[in-house]
Amino acid sequence: MNLLKEYSQSLVAHPVVGATGTAVMMMVNFMFGTGITRTAGLIFLAVLTLDWLSGRAASKRDGTMASEYGINGAYRSAFMIGIIVLAFRVDVALGLPYILYAYFIFNFGLPTWKSMTANVYRAGWERWVPGFALERVADEIEHKTARANKRLAEKNRYLDGDAE
Repeated sequence: MNLLKEYSQSLVAHPVVGATGTAVMMMVNFMFGTGITRTAGLIFLAVLTLDWLSGRAASKRDGTMASEYGINGAYRSAFMIGIIVLAFRVDVALGLPYILYAYFIFNFGLPTWKSMTANVYRAGWERWVPGFALERVADEIEHKTARANKRLAEKNRYLDGDAE
């Protein structure tokens, strides 16, 4: 089975698929360029997506799911992506060797990775994460657990009619 041949045939047979793929790749190339910068950008987007998925699973598991918190998280994620894209475009415009881009990828990527790992733990999936990684993010796990407990207590107070 030749996947490339099948893919190219699907582009001809289904022009909407080809047009969509072209538009997406044009956007990705604008946002992150090609080569290592695109790879780093797509890895960041993948970790951000995994953070969202694991965070949703964790909040669903402990009963703290709240749309307001999720909306704020969406704004925060959009801001991070926007800053990374802006840094990449500034580096390109000034002819810099991706200094700003690398700075923001690392400085947004590490906390996002820690958040994702802590969410995986809170979701009950810790057996899939090596022990040393959980030890490295123990403070994040503690922080997220405390925040979830606080939100759950506030939610229970509100549902019991004790809201101020």
